[in-house]
Parts: sequence; C-alpha cells; structure tokens
Amino acid sequence: MSKILAILFCILLTNLSVSYAQNCNSFAFSSNAVYATCVTLPVLNSHLHWNYHANGTVDVAFRHTGSNTNQWVAWALNFQRPGMLGAQALVALTSSNGTVQAYTSAVAGYDTSLQPSSLSFEVPMIRSERVNGDVIIYATLVLPRGGTRFNQVWQVGPVTNGAPSIHGLGSDNRNSIGSVDFSTGQTAAGGNVGGSRMRRRNTHGVLNAVSWGVLMPMGAMTARYLKVFKVANPAWFYIHAACQTSAYAVGVAGWATGLKLGSDSAGITHTSHRNIGIILFTLGTLQVHPIFFFYLCL
Repeated sequence: MSKILAILFCILLTNLSVSYAQNCNSFAFSSNAVYATCVTLPVLNSHLHWNYHANGTVDVAFRHTGSNTNQWVAWALNFQRPGMLGAQALVALTSSNGTVQAYTSAVAGYDTSLQPSSLSFEVPMIRSERVNGDVIIYATLVLPRGGTRFNQVWQVGPVTNGAPSIHGLGSDNRNSIGSVDFSTGQTAAGGNVGGSRMRRRNTHGVLNAVSWGVLMPMGAMTARYLKVFKVANPAWFYIHAACQTSAYAVGVAGWATGLKLGSDSAGITHTSHRNIGIILFTLGTLQVHPIFFFYLCL
C-alpha cells in the first residue's frame, strides 16, 4: 500500500511540474512569436520570455496573466542595485476601454508616477497587447556594457484618472525582485532587497531603543539615586559617565543607520520620526559634552 501511495505521489509531482512548465513554455503568442527561453516568475502571476542574440540584444516578452482594465504592468532591469530605485522599466498602461499603451520609464524615486521617459540603454522596439486577460509587453533591448546578468523587478498597480497609481504593499509586491541572466537562462528569486532593508530598519530600531530607551535613562537614574549613598561615591559618577557615553556611542550608530535608510529611500519622508530623531540626537550630544570636557581637564 505504501509503495502505491509513493508512486501516486510521484505522478502527482510530475504532473504539477509539467503543468508548471507548460504554463510558460507552451503559451501561444498572437503574433506566433517563438522564444527560446522563458521563466515563470515567483509572484504576481507573471512570466518572462526572451531570445538572446550574440550581438548583445535581447527580444523580451513580459506577460502578466489575469490582468484587468484600469491596471498598469511593469517589468524592469536595474543595473545599480536590486529593487525599484533606479530601475529602467517597460510599462504597459491599460485603459478602461481595454486599449494598452506601452512606453519606457526610468524610476528615479519611490514616489514615481511612471511617466514616460528614456532609459539608460536603447530600446529600439516596444509594444504591448491585451489578449484574454493577459497583458504582454514586447520589446527589444540593447544590453549595456556587454553584460547579460542583471537585477530585475516587476510590478502591477492600479490606474487612476488615466495615470499609474501606487502599487500594493503586500508580500507579493515586496518580493517581486530577482535577477536574470539572458545568456544562460538562469534566474534567481528576489527578497534580498526587502530583507536587507528590513534588517537595517531593525538594527536602527534596536540601536536607538538601547541607546535612548535603556542606557541614557540608566545613566540619569544612577546620578539621581546612587550619589545620595556615601558608599557609592565616587563610583556613581563613573557609572553615570559610562552609561551616558555608551548610550551616545550606540545612538550615533543608530543615527548613522537612519541616515543610510533615508538615503536609500528617496521620496519617502517620515517627518515626525525624523524630527524626534534630530531632537534626541541634539540633546544627547549636549548631554555628553560635559563628560568630554571633564576628561580633557584631567
């Protein structure tokens, strides 16, 4: 009985893998175009088909299934870093009457509205169509610097008053990144960008919580409550100084990670958070100055 179940399980896995491959490889384009390589991207019901040529050009077809009207679809390469910022995008804008407009757009910030603009590499041809609920972007790309492996990002969002609006922030939207090698056909799933940024955000939060929320109050309480005991004199002062100095050092590290996060998030401003951080850092700097002067005078 166990052998029969094992055989059935293997057959099921085989059928699933075959159907998964057919979802990409067996798709028939309306123009009868044939692409040598294709991959089913891990999120957002998307597929990438391409033909790579030895002269450094590549014909691509990005396909998003289950698309509705009043929706934009984009696929992009990023030569600078993984993720959206700096991406060179191919965009398909679907209007309420079902027509699709294709154009290029360079993403300069997180507040982009995906307005038409030229890219950092040549795109001799770009067009799009909507067939049976699938939006497909066709393009010919002249790959820069003779490279074949690049970061890629793809995204889907709503159209409001005829213009692209901000996309959703669900897990699929945050994980629609990866890499593609047009020569070898190898791709890698994304997630590193969000994970790296999330780690920096967590580090920023932990450093500042330890600095301003733990060490700095401990130093203040040491000076307030221990100095009344003669047995603690002058130890209370050195404990106080150590806590305040350590708090400031950790706070500087937290401040630096915050600046790095800000520089990596152009177009995104958390005004209240930033103002609170500036006030805390300024007060912390004023707080530790007497300690430095004390040691300079010794």
